[in-house]
Amino acid sequence: MKAKLAVVDDDDEMLALLALVLGKSGFDVKTYATPGRFLDSLAKAVPDLTVLDMQLPGIHGRDVIRVLRENAATKRMPIVAITASERGTPDVIKGLELGADEYMGKPLDMELFVVRIEALLRRTPKASAPPPSESLRYGAMTVTLDEHRVDVGGKAVVLTHLEFKLLVYFLRHPQRVVTRGMLLEKVWDTEPDMSTRTVDKHVETLRKKLPAFGAGLETVIRVGYLFRP
Repeated sequence: MKAKLAVVDDDDEMLALLALVLGKSGFDVKTYATPGRFLDSLAKAVPDLTVLDMQLPGIHGRDVIRVLRENAATKRMPIVAITASERGTPDVIKGLELGADEYMGKPLDMELFVVRIEALLRRTPKASAPPPSESLRYGAMTVTLDEHRVDVGGKAVVLTHLEFKLLVYFLRHPQRVVTRGMLLEKVWDTEPDMSTRTVDKHVETLRKKLPAFGAGLETVIRVGYLFRP
């Protein structure tokens, strides 16, 4: 069965191009020129993944992400944020903090774009998959794997699917230097790409959401990261 994708962008030419490229790659694609039409469509069907332009008319992409993450039906749906904003990094970081799983800047490298979407869909848990029954603890933080839940001092902290996987990977590999390439392979399930800052931006959002954990996560310059409990 084809994966169902939604693409939200106010640029008609970009919508047509993405629909063509993704359609040829084997996806069932629906396009939306406004965030309102997209959000209205969710009452009928929820896509397997959404590609979302961060610069939208009437409502910013980060507000759309917030709505999706607050809705039970779309809470875990993968979101790929795309942006041509001159603000660049601030918009990207805010989008990741709110729940985007991936981002890419315009103009898009279409081959890489499709590969990242395929990787996201592969690592998104299926409803029928039996969940693990393990919990991890670090200080006041409890990570419940079967629920993809993180609690700190009894309060839930919302993480995206990739942020959760990244956190679990660090917790399971303490006192070990891990390179960005290793993280792309093990967490992102994709080939190492030293030109991407995706890993760094996800680590940055993890540190902000989980300050106590972040205090034990060291940056090894030019190499990667070291989690030192």
